[in-house]
Amino acid sequence: MPAAAQNLVIFPTDRPAAESTDAFRAEALRSDAYTIEASRIALQKSRNPAVRDYAEQTIVNRRATTDALLPRGTSLSASGTVVGDSGGLLGAGNLLTAPLAIATAPIAVVGNVLQGQPAFGRSLVDTDPATPGRRVALDPAREQRLARLQAAQGGKRFDALYTADQARAQGDTVQLYDTYSRFGDSNAGRTFANEAKPMLRDDAGEADRLADRYSNGNSLF
Repeated sequence: MPAAAQNLVIFPTDRPAAESTDAFRAEALRSDAYTIEASRIALQKSRNPAVRDYAEQTIVNRRATTDALLPRGTSLSASGTVVGDSGGLLGAGNLLTAPLAIATAPIAVVGNVLQGQPAFGRSLVDTDPATPGRRVALDPAREQRLARLQAAQGGKRFDALYTADQARAQGDTVQLYDTYSRFGDSNAGRTFANEAKPMLRDDAGEADRLADRYSNGNSLF
């Protein structure tokens, strides 16, 4: 594993914390929103076909996990709770709205169009908390990382930053899902985590390969 991909622990690995479905869902949704937004930036700044292919597939895959974790008409607040557009809290029992196997049925992106809609034009990151809509509030550390990506010049410099960042972020996500799949307090949640892990491991493996190829030692971490 490249140095850039060595994991930063983002989710407690002690059993009591790892059992919390609410904590898992919040961190998984932040991971999805961050990875989607970072990949949207990559599609704006990178002209490298391998990097762009990875970014596109990552957006598709993370939208699938978001669809399973965040019901329509709800958002993840800055405090890590899922709230409806009316402001009401949603309990952990509403963890899944569809089995992941349905959410990740073969999906193709053709001409930047996904199932009849523009695939990469809308951000999931919450930039206007007062407006209803399906969004995810990020933690300050991820917000800073996105700002660095957005400020970076395009070309090889950007590809190095983005691939190093993704190798680390994807590795953290696999660790998050591994831990919850063992200790999670929801049967549906553990099933979801186990179903998602092969897809997430594939993404992490591709991120590692890209980081090995393009990273120059610079990192967002």
